[in-house]
Amino acid sequence: MTFHKDSAWSNFEQLLVDADMFRRNGSDLVPNEERVVTILALTSMHDIMKVQALLPSVQPEHAPYHGYKAGDTISDHDHALSYLMDHYPALLPSFAGLSEAEKLSVAFTQCQLQFNQGWFVQAEAPPGAIFTKFKEVLVRDNKSKLQSRDIALYFVHWLTDLAGAEPTPLGGCEKFVVKFPLAVLNSFLRSFAYVHQLAHRTETEVMEEYLKMRWNEHTPPLGPLPKGDSCVALMRLVCMAQANAVRVVDGFGLLQPDDKEVLSAEMALTGCMGQSYSSDITPACVQGTPKGPGLLIYYGPAFLQSLGSDIPKKRLQVLAEVYRSARELWPLSIENVAKSVIIRIDTIKGLSIKEMLDVLRQGKVWVLVKHNEQEAFIELSSTNKLNKYIANNQCLRVLELHTVMDDS
Repeated sequence: MTFHKDSAWSNFEQLLVDADMFRRNGSDLVPNEERVVTILALTSMHDIMKVQALLPSVQPEHAPYHGYKAGDTISDHDHALSYLMDHYPALLPSFAGLSEAEKLSVAFTQCQLQFNQGWFVQAEAPPGAIFTKFKEVLVRDNKSKLQSRDIALYFVHWLTDLAGAEPTPLGGCEKFVVKFPLAVLNSFLRSFAYVHQLAHRTETEVMEEYLKMRWNEHTPPLGPLPKGDSCVALMRLVCMAQANAVRVVDGFGLLQPDDKEVLSAEMALTGCMGQSYSSDITPACVQGTPKGPGLLIYYGPAFLQSLGSDIPKKRLQVLAEVYRSARELWPLSIENVAKSVIIRIDTIKGLSIKEMLDVLRQGKVWVLVKHNEQEAFIELSSTNKLNKYIANNQCLRVLELHTVMDDS
């Protein structure tokens, strides 16, 4: 009954309309049989290459293929299926029987888009990290052949794949009704309409419109959109914190100016060449001279969602220190404006502030360690381990949590 009352059913319907699986005829929805056949064909075959005996080897005349050399077995099941679609479509009768337009749609769903829907829904990452690869596949790799309906079909496939993990149609329905958090499902459905705008808008424009929608439609109401330098940070924090959004917004207002400035500036970076959020919501230091790389705090949403009885201000102080430390490892530069790096905070995402600080009182330290040019991890380090890092010239920074400890 809760699902019946509160689910965003109209978004389910609109997604199917956007994917051209149904067409509106007045107040009725009329199925487009050709498109329904397409999704059935895709569903029937999209995972067959998980059967390793079926994996193809790249033939010399097709090498290289997505990084695979002649003679290599294509182990990635999506790439393996794409290889057959590209070079041996007759081996896939359900695919071969589709029209050329429908084949293009199916092939699009099999691309390695490097698109993480969770990063978008929870505003976990800069728009460049979320959308750039998707945009390249959409615009550059396929020119004008792809349409908005193809992006929508990608998300229909996402839903049918999730439901299809259950053994019966009824089980697939129950997956959404009783096994999936309704607020999360509604957020995912709401986000689809924004993603397919990438066909004609920039990554940052899509992200900004989505963030504003989430703020304006939040329950309970958050009031008018924030203004000034902290606007993007606040809107992203609302998406990240989910049920704790109100507490986190209130906690942000209690931060010291330097922590506010760090969060406001870092969370407003886009990771996109020549793109910024609107000037009235972006700090002047970001708007005037765009630099990078952008920082993706992996598990930042989980860190805020596990707030528990912690004081929100302290959680945000730790988040600001993570950004500050990461920026020392990756200094801002114009050359890296279109890049993003990942900062993994797995080790602290579920810890309370007390648990984080207790280890400091035991003589240990939290350290952000740069593992490569793309990633850094927060690790708990003893003095001996820290000395080994230093002896090996490991690039790292000790998280300075004394302010949080002093407040405690």
